[in-house]
Amino acid sequence: MNRIYLITILLIVQCFSCLGQTLIKESNFSNDEKEYLYQIAIKISQNDQKYRNYISNKTMDDNVIAKIDSVFDNYGIQQGLTYRTSLKLSLNKQISDSLWQLQHRLDFENHLLLRGLLNTYGYLPKSILKEKHYLQVLLLLHPPKDWNVKLYQKSYSKLFLHEIKAGRMPAKDFANFYDNIQTKILREPQLYGTNKQYDKESKSILPPIIRDLKETNKARKEIGLPPLKEGEYRLLK
Repeated sequence: MNRIYLITILLIVQCFSCLGQTLIKESNFSNDEKEYLYQIAIKISQNDQKYRNYISNKTMDDNVIAKIDSVFDNYGIQQGLTYRTSLKLSLNKQISDSLWQLQHRLDFENHLLLRGLLNTYGYLPKSILKEKHYLQVLLLLHPPKDWNVKLYQKSYSKLFLHEIKAGRMPAKDFANFYDNIQTKILREPQLYGTNKQYDKESKSILPPIIRDLKETNKARKEIGLPPLKEGEYRLLK
């Protein structure tokens, strides 16, 4: 188990190290190490939603949140959003601000841990993180407070493109990360056109908005994705 404790230190020390280093290969992982990485993933996942759930649902009532989650899980995003809106929930601004302060602190800690994992192992496979595999991309949609999002996106794009070339990261995962940063944080059109978007006017899920089809298909080809077809996208008006 001594190696496990050394890895904990390594995750923090290496969080700002450069690309191109020799990574620890999955075939060299001990069973204890695999379990430890999985437990880290669980902890990161829990911290990511610890206060964010209260903020997004505008309530601190766990029973109400459980009901909302149930609608999302059983009936989909569109029905979930409609149901949550119908409840007309609200949080006091002072409470909301306090919750955000606590969540931002956890986001920064999660960022350091995840960056350490990526720099130490590269993009980890599902065989290690299991059902928490998604968090390697989803978590990065919550950049530390006050960071320059464009530089943040550029930095992780460089790292992830390296991981795609190394065969450790599926191109679709990277494209999802990039497009989500574009739409959910920067409020700009998607580049790869990977994420359908909720339209408030029609209250429905519609194809992704892109700026230029030629530009999008060129970018998709560069990372090994097929071109978008008619009906799979909307052009920015």
